Amino acid sequence: MFRKTILFLSLLVSALGTSCTSRYQDMLKQRDERIVELSGTVAQLRGENEELQQRLSARPAATEASAPRTEPSLLNELQNDIGAGASVSIRRGNISIGVEDSVTFDSGSTALKDTSHRVLKNVASVLKGKFSGHRFYVSGHTDTDPITKTKDKYSSNRDLSAKRADAVASYLIAQGVPEKSIVIVGYGQFDPIDQKTKARNRRVEIAVGEKF
Repeated sequence: MFRKTILFLSLLVSALGTSCTSRYQDMLKQRDERIVELSGTVAQLRGENEELQQRLSARPAATEASAPRTEPSLLNELQNDIGAGASVSIRRGNISIGVEDSVTFDSGSTALKDTSHRVLKNVASVLKGKFSGHRFYVSGHTDTDPITKTKDKYSSNRDLSAKRADAVASYLIAQGVPEKSIVIVGYGQFDPIDQKTKARNRRVEIAVGEKF
């Protein structure tokens, strides 16, 4: 009887040992499969992260490529190309060519003076040669004096400034600047550059914008 009991216990221990070993092996197998699965997920996430980093690093480069250079050497070069009668500067981050109305228009008029032709021809040449493919914003500006003598022609300073901007734009188009590249803006008296000298605020500006 004792021997039978010993034999039974031995068989039971052996069976339990085999079962535990089998379960342990199953656990190891499941662990290894999970590790492989997680490794694949990590590799995928790492690849997606690298792709996003490449896109983010490329975006500023594309923006810079679409914007014109603004270093002082270019401004000096543009000023030399255009000559007297216009001033080249940076306004709101864009290259801006300002032409005072003493060069372009008589008081209360939207007809370009003969003195403006040389300046605007040079401006057109610069826009076509150095900024081909860019958008150009032609904006008209006045001082704060209200419209009085020419009320029958212009409803407000904004109206006058828009018509003057349109006159300059039409001249640039006649000189070969693509019409589709030009945007007209009439600021009236609401974008002054000099609080003391009103005459400086009466002007037309041509700003070089983004590529389109």
